[in-house]
Amino acid sequence: MPQSYDVQHKGSAIICGAAPCVFEDLENALKLRPGATIVGVNNAAAIVPEIEHIWTQHNNYAQEYKTKAGRPIKVHARSGIMGNDVDYWWNSMVGMKGSSGIVAAIWAKAMGFDEVVMAGIPLSVSSTDYHAQYPDSKPDKVFAPTNNIEHWQRFLYIHKEHGRMDGVTSLSGYTRQVLGAPC
Repeated sequence: MPQSYDVQHKGSAIICGAAPCVFEDLENALKLRPGATIVGVNNAAAIVPEIEHIWTQHNNYAQEYKTKAGRPIKVHARSGIMGNDVDYWWNSMVGMKGSSGIVAAIWAKAMGFDEVVMAGIPLSVSSTDYHAQYPDSKPDKVFAPTNNIEHWQRFLYIHKEHGRMDGVTSLSGYTRQVLGAPC
């Protein structure tokens, strides 16, 4: 049964998404923050072996994420939604809206990290494909329709206006444009 997560982290986290630029972004992030903790979103642990903790808004896929990772990982999710295979509930995340990557950045801040660098989370209308190695990718499947991405972009601004994105930067795309790049 899921429990609360009591660990408070420090320092920098790099959060990996699923876009084609994820490995380039991760490499650049590690050059800037060589000691950062690497966390992920959904199936990112299946392609980035350093990931031990992932955020999902799709609690019903928690076991699938664990299976596809091929090693023990911990799945974190907002509480109140089905998903007995989730390891940790986050009551503070109930009601957070936006793409999994946006909400995952807020989650990483809630874990205590001082800084969160988004890698492979461009949230750009021009970048709608998954990385070829990402388990959910199929030749004809895109990340999301344009109208979904535009909807999530609005939530990015809302979260930024409310201070939830303070300390969050990005290495690519629209999220970089709005949040800035890490220095």
